[in-house]
Amino acid sequence: MITVIVLVVVGYALFHLGHSHANYRHGRAHGRRGVDLYWSSVRGPWISLPGPFGTRVGHRL
Repeated sequence: MITVIVLVVVGYALFHLGHSHANYRHGRAHGRRGVDLYWSSVRGPWISLPGPFGTRVGHRL
């Protein structure tokens, strides 16, 4: 019985570990992680910072 419980707990932990990694990769692919430095042809140099709830805040450098 203890073996079954241990297997369920380990399976649950592995599932969430995989979901965490997939969520991180999905966020990276959609540009929602980290700081972005870029050059706008009209505005010049800009920095984009991640904000709360998946938003981003841009500032001119």
